[in-house]
Amino acid sequence: MSDVAKPKNPEDDWKIWLVVNPATWLMPIFFTVLLIAIAVHWVVFAVGLGWHA
Repeated sequence: MSDVAKPKNPEDDWKIWLVVNPATWLMPIFFTVLLIAIAVHWVVFAVGLGWHA
């Protein structure tokens, strides 16, 4: 294991796309992030912390 180089972030961040194929996973990732954002906003407004807080 000593011959494996440690990643240097953020210089090596692009290498994730060598493992995760964007043609397959980019839109599902975007839709998941969108659903999480909508859920967070729904919870914030449901507990009364929206614009009229």
